[in-house]
Order: sequence, then structure tokens, then C-alpha cells
Amino acid sequence: MRYRYVMLLASSSLVLSTAAMAQTGAQTGGPATSDAPAVQDATTVADILVTARKRTERLQDVPISVNVTSGEELASQDVRNLESLSGSVPNLHIQATPGNNAIYIRGIGSSPGNLAFEQSVGLFVDGAYAGRGRQFAAPFLDVASVEVLRGAQGALFGKNTAAGAINITSNGPRAERELATTITGTVEGDNGFEITQIISGPVTDKLLVRLAGKYSDNEGWLENTTTGDHNPGREDLIGRAVIDYLASDTLSFRLKLEGARQELTGQPMSSVGPGQSKSFTRATTQGVPDYDDTNSFNGVLTINKDFANGVTLTSITAYSAFDYDKQIDSDFTTQPLLRTVFQEDFNQISQELRLTSSNEGPLTWIVGAYAHRNEIDMHQNSHVLMGPFDGASDRLFNQTNESYSIYGQATYAFNDHWKLTAGLRQTWEDKSADQTRSTTGAVPPTWVNTPLHGQRSESQLDPSVQVQYVVDRDMMFYASYAKGSKAGGFVGAQSTGGQDSFQFEGETSQSIEIGTKLTLLDGRATVNLAAYTSEFDDLQVSGFNAATNAFITSNAASAKSKGFEVEGTLRLTPSISLSGSAAYNDAKYDSYPTAPCIYRNGVAPPANCVEDIGGTRLPRAPKWSGALTLNVDHPLDNGMRIQADATVRGRSGTYLEENLSPLSYQEGFAKADLRLGLVSADDRWTLALIGRNLTNEWTASHSFGTPFLAGSQTYVVDPGRVVSIQLGLRY
Repeated sequence: MRYRYVMLLASSSLVLSTAAMAQTGAQTGGPATSDAPAVQDATTVADILVTARKRTERLQDVPISVNVTSGEELASQDVRNLESLSGSVPNLHIQATPGNNAIYIRGIGSSPGNLAFEQSVGLFVDGAYAGRGRQFAAPFLDVASVEVLRGAQGALFGKNTAAGAINITSNGPRAERELATTITGTVEGDNGFEITQIISGPVTDKLLVRLAGKYSDNEGWLENTTTGDHNPGREDLIGRAVIDYLASDTLSFRLKLEGARQELTGQPMSSVGPGQSKSFTRATTQGVPDYDDTNSFNGVLTINKDFANGVTLTSITAYSAFDYDKQIDSDFTTQPLLRTVFQEDFNQISQELRLTSSNEGPLTWIVGAYAHRNEIDMHQNSHVLMGPFDGASDRLFNQTNESYSIYGQATYAFNDHWKLTAGLRQTWEDKSADQTRSTTGAVPPTWVNTPLHGQRSESQLDPSVQVQYVVDRDMMFYASYAKGSKAGGFVGAQSTGGQDSFQFEGETSQSIEIGTKLTLLDGRATVNLAAYTSEFDDLQVSGFNAATNAFITSNAASAKSKGFEVEGTLRLTPSISLSGSAAYNDAKYDSYPTAPCIYRNGVAPPANCVEDIGGTRLPRAPKWSGALTLNVDHPLDNGMRIQADATVRGRSGTYLEENLSPLSYQEGFAKADLRLGLVSADDRWTLALIGRNLTNEWTASHSFGTPFLAGSQTYVVDPGRVVSIQLGLRY
């Protein structure tokens, strides 16, 4: 059990609608937003505003399954990254691995065994696309909202959104006449500390600035019995500036600049041998430290020009770059058998131009064009010391990628009840890659020196259609069809494989969804339901092959994900509300004739075996997931307020490895979180006690067979019990 004692500032006491307004400013470059609490009827559920269709709309009007988490919720619950958020959002799974993290929605995602993979779930931060896991790997800092869009989003979001998209928005500058400051101090006993500061306000009538910075130095939740440390130790330094220039009533500029430095010591990984029990401990090789150091920079310039007819021209210019240096004790035992070093330099530039009509009239539309270029320079070195082997494999991989697309979407209201929306995106993509390899000393025969080269061009047309029947403002039904696609590519920096396995094809998806969004009980409740089926062709899969000690990347023939989602909020009294969400998901391979053989009845498959595993469940796809939260915000006689949140979140069992090894099976679990807070009468300070995973459940997000220890399994372990004291000051 690990206890953390924290002084943490929650920047403000926002309701969801206020966070969504902040998102609007960040996405459109419009007027600066305010951190002040919104005025609303205390007996009704607040409207939530989203930009799931690249314009500001009520969540209840959008014919898409969307989960929204406000920045206030993230701060108050001490949710620091996407991995922590995934446990609270049904049908969202973040797979943390020794390489890059991977995102899964409705059971579908891009497994991270191939480090050159882009994701099937597109990540967008302040309008900028991030296909690589490390582009925006910094912890949440001053976030306005996080939108999880489930299902194919190819028509509007485009680039690699076959399974869904995540839209993260930072807070923008305040519009008040005076500067406002928030400071966060975090003390974790002997385990570390954190300090965050946010300054926001006007410099002149036209120039507004928001500055945010964070420094943290913390130990992890696994005791390393070899070194005596707690892994993963993490040191973060993050800085961000968001600058708004309001040139006129019709022209505005927003510039966001963000830099981050992250240093990790150790991994959240634990290997369990035959007959051993799972625990919050790990053992490593003495003298072979795990480390992972990343530097990243992101810049986004958003320009908005409004015309007299209500049309808005938006330009989003984005640049993103990172480099990292990483070493893994990759035999995952206490013996010096295998060590791997990863290094990578990445840069990306993109440009989007779009025209958006006003929200008035029966016809609304949006048209745009997008261009994107990135380059990867990757270096990996593996050294093996086992039996007859004492040698190394050195690999250099370079890839360039250019992508261009045009898109459009229009909604026509035939009358007060019927609406039809149609969207279309055409994408062209070019990739080229080269890899050189060399070996020294005595190495396994699967480690080869073959140089590799590839070049590919492809195009995709992604349409979408949505039909809505609007009974009134409180009741809407919809049906939708959407196609998504993800480009093919190359296997990055592997020691095994030849030219025939260097390249893999693109994948496509087709999603059908029906749903309803309801506001009930005179505005005191909302209920949103969606039923869906998604079919994937040529699904890209990267699975670990213990025989070659490498991840093998290929295209599964087809897979299907189907189920339903329900989310709702009920305001019981002006001070008490209840919110919950649940999902059922049935995700299986329809056909996968070239798959590595899987475990059958608990029996391991023979080496180098291949079979069709059609009909088997996809890994990392629990059938059931959900969360339930009770929220209390009750005033006291002296003007102060009591705030409390109690959450139970859980999932049913699922496999965490492609071969469906029984050792990789994550049993179903439920975790309990609790927050008890006291807020001053003037909202200047907040004191709270926060507990996450209070029952200290042991769970993992990823698992694989330990390469050099038969019958053992290695797990990427989630945090155990965390208890924090939160103190917030605002002035």
C-alpha cells in the first residue's frame, strides 16, 4: 500500500458547461474563456458543449456516442493522464507497455509491438493530430475537457480514426480585467513532490495570456527488491503558454507553445514466476537500470476570421517534435540476459484550413483541407548474453510520411423534426522507409543483417451519414453509418524478419450506430444510449512471438465489435447528483488465417505454429465496463461548501495478450474512489481528502510471456491504493 500526502490546487470550481466553453475558445480561437463558475439552475443538469463535429453544439444534439470529462473533474480526482482516465470511461482502454502506450475504443486499437505504428484511435490536442504515443505524453496540465468519440470518425477527423478519436482541449486565457493565479504544491512524504502554477489574464485589451507550468519528482508504486527503489520514478518539467490576440471583432489569433521534459527510472512491470503470486514488487538485473528520458515540443497557431454571412475561416498550423532515449532490462529476470536501448527523433508539421457556416438556417456545413508530413529516425540496439550467445543487433530505421485530404460535411433540417447529415473525406498518403541492420558477436540465428526498403502510396474515401429525428429539445433519436481507415506502413527497427514482412497493409472499418439522447424529469436527468456494430478489414496486429523473441506485425483478415453504451446523470436534489455509465462489448476476430497459434484449454501452442483464430475474443476487450459516481456539493450555514464524490468503476475479465495465455487473463474487478472536500465561502481555497483504488485491487493493463523464463508472465501493473490530501489556493 502506498500513501501520498498532497497539497494540490484545483484551478477553479467549474461545472461541465463551463469546461466546454473553455474548449470552444481553444478550438475556434474565439473570445477568451473564464474560470468563473457558470450560473445555472441548481435543480437541473447543466448543458455540456462539445466540438465533436468541429463546431460548438450541445452534447444532447450530437448524433455520436461521446463521453466528456471536464478539467475540473480531472483536477479534483487527481487524474493525471489518459491511463488513469481510461478506468472511468467505458469501452476505453489504455495499454501501457515498455515501448509506447496504445489506445483502444470498443476493443479495437493498434497494439504497440511495432514502435512505428500509428494509432487506430486518433488523438487530437488543441486541434493538432498526434499519431505517435509520445507526441503528447506529458501529464494532464490545465485541461479544459477530454472528449472520447467512439466509432469511426474518418469523415471529419480523418487521419487514422478507424476506431474512434480523443479530443483534448487546454484552457484558454481569462477575459477578466485582472490577472488570476493558481498555485499547486504537492508533498508526498519521502516519495516526492509536485508544484504547479497557472497565471491567466489580459496584458492589454486585445492581448490575453495564460501561462501554466508543472514540476514533479515522484517515486512509483512497485517496490524494486533489487535496488530498493520504488518504480517507476518519474520527474516531469512542463511549461505552456497560450496567447490570444483579438485583432478585431472578426479576427482572432491563438498561439499555444508547450515544452516538456520527462525522466523515468524503472518500469511499472512485474514478472511472476511459476508458483509465485502477483504483488506490487519487481526484481531487475543489478547494474542494468531501466530509464526513459523524453523531450517534447508542441506548437499550435489557430486563426479565425468571421465573415458577415456567419461563415468562419479557420486555419490551424501545428508543429510537434520529440526525442527519447530509453533502456530496458528486456529479459525481465534478475540475470543479465538481454538489454535493449531505444532512441528516436520525430518531427511533424501539419496545416488545416476549413470554412464553417453559421448555426442558423436549415442548412449548415463545413468544408476543409488538411496536409501533414512527419519523419521518424529510430535507433535500437539489443545485446544478448545467454548460453552460446554474446552479441548485439544494431538497427537504424527512417520513415517519412506525407498525407493530404479534403473533406466536407453538411446537415439539412427538412423541418423541425428531421435532419440529415452527410460527410465525405478523400485522403492520399505516401510513405517510404529504410532500415539497416548489423550484428556483432554470437547472436541468435533469427537476428539478421538484411537491409530493408519500402515505398507505398494509397488513398481512401471515408463517407458518413447520420439521420436524426428530433422530437423536441429534450428528445432526439439517430442512426448513423461511418467508414474509417488507417494507412499501412512498415515494421520499425526489428532484429528479425525480411523484406516480405517489412510492410503491412492499411485497415478499414465500417460502423453502424443507433441511439437516443434524452433529457427527462423537467431537466433533472439525462440518458444517452447507443447500440453499435463495427466491422474491421485487414486489422493491423502486432503480437509477441516467444520463439523469435520479437513482435510480429501483420493484417488480421477481419474483426467485429458490437454492443451498447448507456450514460446518464440524475440531479437528486440541488446539492446531490448521481452519474453513471456502462457498456457491453463483444469484440471477436471473424477471420485471422495467419495468426500465431493461441492457447487451447490452457495448453501452450507449439513453436512457429500458425492457425485461423476466427471466432476468438480480441484481447483487451472486456465484455462489461462501467462507472457510477455520487456527487455532493452542499452549502453550510457559514457560506462554506462540502464537496464529496464517491465512485465505483469496474470491468469484466479480459485477456491482455494476443495468444490468449491463461496467465495473461485479467480477472474482472471493481475499484472504489472517494473524495471529501471543504470549499471556502469565497472559493479561494479547497481542502480535500482523495482516495483512489481504496480496495487496493491489483490489476494490469498489459501482459506477455517472460522470454527467458518458461511458465512465467510479465505484467504492466496499474497503481495500487493512493490516498492524498489536497489543498487548493486561488487568487
